[in-house]
Amino acid sequence: MNEPDERCLELHTLADRLGFSIRNLELFDRALTHVSMAAEASQPTFDYESLEFLGDAVLGLVVAHHLFETVPERTPGEYSRMRAGLVNRRCVARVAKGLDIAPVIRLGKGEETSGGRQRAALMGDCLEALIGAVYLDSGWEEARQFVVHIFARELERIHKLDEAWDFKSTLQNYCQAEHIGLPQFIVLRAEGPDH
Repeated sequence: MNEPDERCLELHTLADRLGFSIRNLELFDRALTHVSMAAEASQPTFDYESLEFLGDAVLGLVVAHHLFETVPERTPGEYSRMRAGLVNRRCVARVAKGLDIAPVIRLGKGEETSGGRQRAALMGDCLEALIGAVYLDSGWEEARQFVVHIFARELERIHKLDEAWDFKSTLQNYCQAEHIGLPQFIVLRAEGPDH
């Protein structure tokens, strides 16, 4: 079995496992190809970055649509906070890791040896690209169903919390309700790398 046949089988197995269909195999191969692989290829190879951009937008719209339908009568600010609790790097990476997409991501040798396959940000980026590929390949309805399916646990978590406010927002809302002056936040110290 040659490499393209192996890749085809690998992608179709992933699609079957995650519950989406594939019409354009090249689109899904691209969604799961890191730029390091494209840089090392002898022939032109496309990577996931532009599909990630599209997938991020599709993910945001699906989550907004889902929240609007299932959690009625919230303010735009409440909806925005709830969506932010789902559409962020940590949450998307957690979902990607749970779906075990890392083995299907194509990486260049350097990225592979440096542990790129286990980087949460890379897995999250590839998941967003995969969402973009499903949208382009099968349209809105299948992309919506796919996102709701793979984010089911996270959507349930948000519904149980009924609000995804951070502590600063909660304090600010309390102060406004009690007609107390708004707090001022001053960063006293920051540690760790910029990110």
